[in-house]
Amino acid sequence: MFQALRNRNIALLFGAHVISLGGDMVLFVALPFWVFQLTGSALATGLMFIALTIPQLLFSPLAGVFVDRWDRKRLMILSDLARAVIVLGYLVVNTREQVWLIYLLAFVESAVSQFFRPASMALVPNLVNGEQELARANAALGASFALSQLGGPAIGGVLVTMFGPHAAALFDAVTYIVSAVLVFGIAVPPRERVVQKLRDVGHAVQEVTRELWQGVRVVSYSPILRAIFLSLIFLFLSQGIINVLLIVMINKIWGGGATELSWIMMAQGLGGIVGSLLVGAIAARISPRMMIVGGGTLATMLFLLIVNQPSIYIAVVLLALMGITVVAFDVGLTTLLQIGSDDANRGRVSGLMQTVMALSQLIAMAITSLLADQIDVVLLLDIAGVLFGIGGLVALWVPRGTPARRNAAPTPMPAE
Repeated sequence: MFQALRNRNIALLFGAHVISLGGDMVLFVALPFWVFQLTGSALATGLMFIALTIPQLLFSPLAGVFVDRWDRKRLMILSDLARAVIVLGYLVVNTREQVWLIYLLAFVESAVSQFFRPASMALVPNLVNGEQELARANAALGASFALSQLGGPAIGGVLVTMFGPHAAALFDAVTYIVSAVLVFGIAVPPRERVVQKLRDVGHAVQEVTRELWQGVRVVSYSPILRAIFLSLIFLFLSQGIINVLLIVMINKIWGGGATELSWIMMAQGLGGIVGSLLVGAIAARISPRMMIVGGGTLATMLFLLIVNQPSIYIAVVLLALMGITVVAFDVGLTTLLQIGSDDANRGRVSGLMQTVMALSQLIAMAITSLLADQIDVVLLLDIAGVLFGIGGLVALWVPRGTPARRNAAPTPMPAE
């Protein structure tokens, strides 16, 4: 990981991720408590999470088209500045009657985020040289999430307790501005963008539809991407089950509550940091394909141990170890996704990936919510673990040593 951060551009992007994700985690802690405080309704709190998730389905594919059309660095800066303005809107919310505004702001902020994420993922391969450097860079950026997971909830808890949710919103806005400044400092090599100019609204709709469909073709033509997308489906089916049952798992299996939840989040964050260091160190000696297979298999074994034993203390230790294996899985998957699509189509592939992830997760959450009262919680969690393991094994179908351009669909049509 540290070797990747010697690259000035990766270091700046890493800093932007840590700061903005940390701000997001602060607000993520504040919003559900704020909605519940204003309404006293668990349903109202659940609607907020729906407002955050739906934009992934609606806007990610479209965002991917614009990521491939526009300057990615500029798009990331504009996304950060737009989100800074959006979260400042929370400052006017003070009463129960204004809860609808929290939903609206959460929806819009999440919609804008769909442009930032694929732009960032698509930009990384342009900032490094070779697959090994790419894997190290992805490991470093993975550590940014782990760091935000360690510090964000703690900062959010302090801000909300001492100053109220408005302080969390203000903090998040400042982190977006700092992130925009750091992204501005990134030196991006020029890239060829072969796209048609949009003459009018009708032509714009036609072109965006055509380019969106081309992104689907890129995935369907590539053996690498087909395997990666199938792996993502299993992974986020698993994640959806875990999301629904997380609090139930802490309460029913280990007899814990909010304090134990914070231990779990910190353990995952610590494991993520250690995992990023280890993966960065071994990136030159292990293929992304085997990172997915090995990481997925070990994560499954650890997860099944975690949910089938009664001690929260053992669970915390095992979750930290599992965090290491999940990083290997994630870095391998992200790296293959990036090398499995050429630069002209990488934004669309990333956008489609976000859509598949969200849809799989929502399906699993809906089914789990219906079955949770009829089926034993541990059995459902065992199913989640098995699904994760299958997601890792799917990578065995990734062809060995297949460069992106041999597996990708044709690049976009020439400009007029």
